[in-house]
Amino acid sequence: MSLDDSVQDLADRLGTPLVVLDLELKVVAYSIHDTAVRRARLGRLLAGSAAPVTDSVVRVHGLRTATHPVRVPADANREALVVTPLRHDKRPLGYLYFVDDRPSPDRSAAEEASALESACPEIAMLLSLKLSEARHSGEHSRFVLAALLGDSVVERRHAAATLLQEGLIEDVDQYSVLVFRAPDLAPRSVTRLAVEETLEFTSRSTTVKIVGAVLGTDGIVLFPRPVNKTRLGQILASADLEQVTAGVGGVKRSLNEAVDSFHEAQIACRASTLDARRYGRVAFWDGLGLDRLLLQLPLDRLTPNDLPPGVQRLLAAPNGRELASTLETYLDNGGEVQRTAQHLNVHRSTLYYRLDRIREVTGCELSDGVTRLDLHAGLRVARLSALWLRG
Repeated sequence: MSLDDSVQDLADRLGTPLVVLDLELKVVAYSIHDTAVRRARLGRLLAGSAAPVTDSVVRVHGLRTATHPVRVPADANREALVVTPLRHDKRPLGYLYFVDDRPSPDRSAAEEASALESACPEIAMLLSLKLSEARHSGEHSRFVLAALLGDSVVERRHAAATLLQEGLIEDVDQYSVLVFRAPDLAPRSVTRLAVEETLEFTSRSTTVKIVGAVLGTDGIVLFPRPVNKTRLGQILASADLEQVTAGVGGVKRSLNEAVDSFHEAQIACRASTLDARRYGRVAFWDGLGLDRLLLQLPLDRLTPNDLPPGVQRLLAAPNGRELASTLETYLDNGGEVQRTAQHLNVHRSTLYYRLDRIREVTGCELSDGVTRLDLHAGLRVARLSALWLRG
């Protein structure tokens, strides 16, 4: 019997919707019902934003160490629940829960306890098997994805063939790689969560097969199509992922070229990390422009002395960052005063004053095309290399 079948049998015996969670409180299985009332209740139990079993409930009611069903009283946010810890070989695996709506005409407390006592050991054993299968499947996907994006041409070809033969991804002519990255001090679990949320969101909203894993510090997802910017934004909107940035590589015609999209996605992710002002939290390789080249320079080895002299003088001056930002915006807008003033939210007279001050500090004539190119590129390198902050 499968986990789903076992849960369904118990739900039919108890006459109420059941949900099974793993230790991370993610839904692993739930019962199916044919009445409107029970479907509505199940919908409430499964609602992601109002999930009744939370980390707080687990902690307050001692669910991790409990050995018998625990009755959780109702509060302003949820109905009363019965939560049964699931263990196999004395190892905690998750929880089975349902709404505690007794007194009920179709079951007594004794019948409920008897049903849980007889069914939960089998459910726990089946949950253990399912989690083990998922773990091995995830490890296999991680191994194959690592080979696909590795340095060996032979291993990349073998990994591509494996992905297609095992049906882990579609055989198409357009593949792109998405890279997630969390701040250095953030737990690695944040990056893993970004990958898992992407896998779950895609499985819920489309029939597309994708592969994802965490390799090193990068969360990586391989798509058999271009990455949808709107859907990616919806995933990153989660409060748990507010520190995560993302980069998307270009579309490639074969799986053997996915490694190129991966490297592009890493560069794009770096762009979103270094310049949220321009890119926000997501950068696409196709939208990087000159940053494609600049971000492949040894930026971490640059010093202020490597910048054009005018940029050096500007960043070293009093109020240098404000003047540098003004000049950058002015050059970004092609030297158009009105549009620059609007972007900076200043009066035109204020902008003219700052431009005069910039000419004085840099010793440069802003009307000269070559000079403007030097200043614009120098400012861009300063921002991407963090020299801006050290100026």
